[in-house]
Amino acid sequence: MSKSHLDRLLAPWVFVLTGILFNILSAVITHYFIGLNNDQINLLDREIDKQQVLIDSLWQSKTEVERKKEFFILLLSSKPDNPALEEAFYHDYLDGLLGRYGLQDFATRMRRQEGTDLELLLDLSSAAQESIIESINSSYFEILELRDKKMPIEAGNSRLLSIAIFLQLTGLILVLARDLRRR
Repeated sequence: MSKSHLDRLLAPWVFVLTGILFNILSAVITHYFIGLNNDQINLLDREIDKQQVLIDSLWQSKTEVERKKEFFILLLSSKPDNPALEEAFYHDYLDGLLGRYGLQDFATRMRRQEGTDLELLLDLSSAAQESIIESINSSYFEILELRDKKMPIEAGNSRLLSIAIFLQLTGLILVLARDLRRR
């Protein structure tokens, strides 16, 4: 390689152009690729938040079932003023549990049942709570899967940010190096 060819290769404009190119690449990486990844992370975070709200709602439902079970235990153990109203209220509640938690296994048992039955209430309440716990577990595992999907995207963003910073600093050094070449 001749000296004139080397001088052209090390000309100040080459340093400046290369430095500008590195800074442009850094900006593209930062604003495009990292931006796309952040959009994916935001979608996953929203889905995680939705699942967490669902879990909170399900816990509240479980507590509600427990409280209503306790209420009906007290109601059934007392002497009712209006037995027909109590029985209607009791059966409406049990029908609601059947429909809300998909406990159709108890439908035939309820049809056979006349009056109020504490054992049926306890069994149906326990089955409803088990159904709720299964839904909570399912939602929790969904959250874990979403977090597992998010981790490699965040790691990729970290790598891309490191590359972008390296390119930006190298570009700045090359732009400043043009002054050194003139001396």
